[in-house]
Amino acid sequence: MKRYRTFLEIIIPIAIGLSLYAIMFYTDMFRIDKELTTLAQLYAQLVPDSQSPFTSKSFEIVTSVIWDQRGFDTYFETSVLYIAIIAAVGVATKAGKAIEERLIHYRESTIIVRLISRLVAPIVVVVSVSIALHGHITPGGGFQGGSVFAIAPLLLMLAYSSSYISGRELKENRMLFMRGLGVTVIALTGLAPLIYYIAASNYAYLFQNLAKPDSVFTYPATIYLGFATMLLSGTLIIFNSMEYIAVLSGFTIALYYLTKYFEGGDSA
Repeated sequence: MKRYRTFLEIIIPIAIGLSLYAIMFYTDMFRIDKELTTLAQLYAQLVPDSQSPFTSKSFEIVTSVIWDQRGFDTYFETSVLYIAIIAAVGVATKAGKAIEERLIHYRESTIIVRLISRLVAPIVVVVSVSIALHGHITPGGGFQGGSVFAIAPLLLMLAYSSSYISGRELKENRMLFMRGLGVTVIALTGLAPLIYYIAASNYAYLFQNLAKPDSVFTYPATIYLGFATMLLSGTLIIFNSMEYIAVLSGFTIALYYLTKYFEGGDSA
């Protein structure tokens, strides 16, 4: 029975993968010479054009579309992930108590694994920060950067056990606070144009980034630092930074409980 189950666990993913490949192949989804849709052509033309009234003043069109042209949708997607993490923590906390009542089966890794993990983890963190903060200039952004960051605590937990995280700065409550902070700042940044509309009686849109033909409300597109001008692209750098904090904290919590679960054995 166990061998039959293992066989299905291997065959089913392979069958699904081959089916998806066949569908994509026969629907010409692999063709690279396809013409852009009208909407895609419009975005590709207007978003990077600094003279356009609908520009995001960003070199990265995908990030601009995600956080500017459809920022409202992206915020709700982030909120869904936030709620999912809270629900997972609620379930995992209950399971965690059961694990703590038993002896955790953990065998310490070799010194080579522990040393390499401590060397690689800081590099992963630096790369993740770069991906997040340059999301309005190059491919990447807050979600991608936060996902990369989560690899660092996972490496350390695999090398040292979950107690490595819980005994340091990455505590559960602190991670939940950071995640809530990130989502809250994103919401307040998106609501600021509405507050401006009420206070100044000037038209503005929810999640508005830069000024529009019928609205003068705008976040700064650049900032002068005294020796150089830094590109901010309005709200894009704010959203990417906060999304980075929200994602890294959420994934770190989830991975912490998963690691703890496996350390406790299948019966948890």
